[in-house]
Amino acid sequence: MNSYVSVDLLKSSSVLNVTGSGDDTRLRLLAESQSRVIDRLCNRHFYALSATRTFDGSGEDKMLMPDLVSVTTLKTDDDINRTFEATWATTDYLLRPNNADPATRENSNSRPYTEILIDSNGTKSYFTQGAQTVQVAGVWGFWQHTFTATETADAISSTTATTFSVSSRTDVEAGHTILIDSEQLYVQSYSGNTLTVVRGANGTTAATHSGGAAISVYEYPDPVREAVIIQAARMWKRKDSSFANAVGLEGGLMEIFRGVDQDVKQAVRPYRKIAMGVI
Repeated sequence: MNSYVSVDLLKSSSVLNVTGSGDDTRLRLLAESQSRVIDRLCNRHFYALSATRTFDGSGEDKMLMPDLVSVTTLKTDDDINRTFEATWATTDYLLRPNNADPATRENSNSRPYTEILIDSNGTKSYFTQGAQTVQVAGVWGFWQHTFTATETADAISSTTATTFSVSSRTDVEAGHTILIDSEQLYVQSYSGNTLTVVRGANGTTAATHSGGAAISVYEYPDPVREAVIIQAARMWKRKDSSFANAVGLEGGLMEIFRGVDQDVKQAVRPYRKIAMGVI
């Protein structure tokens, strides 16, 4: 569950100019669905997913990867018995391309790692060849950029609590994914300073948090955000025509453009990844 734009942004006067909170849930669901449209269009996702994945070993000194932000552990099944008994040291491999730096927004080269290369100065010489012989635990996605919110979290004493309060609700909005310690929480709605959230979002683990914990808010590439705004706004406005394919105008009918907006395609073109099959 994830959205690349907040409900508040969609409701703003510069987008849909919606007042009140009666449509908040529908707008959030719309933002979520159109965010997935952009993911499918680009053949990649832009949120940070914590997950463990297995790959077929190449028998060579390098392996291609899906979009990768960081590696927590890399293990191999050297005797091919479905047990990953060999844990690699961080000095055994390198992440490529150089200077990708997917965790730093200020870096103009910020993009994901797409290859793991064996470091000739380490102790490994090849990735064990075979089916599902390589296991990588880490953060997957195009990048992992956040900004620190001005508000802090009150104590969260339960791993199952779906509401909690913040010191002042200034930066955190419905539709935001936030990070407290190592847990991602997806904000579904708010009332005053109280947030309603999905715990342990995007593969992270729900945990307790002390009062005053810092809150980081995930952010996404500007063209991706604008693409979601355009798509969501078009879908929202179509309700005014009962989602008809054509509307009557003086002098005839005008067909409503369907599918992904052409400006959206142009905006995200630099982020599109050629689909090469499922890894």
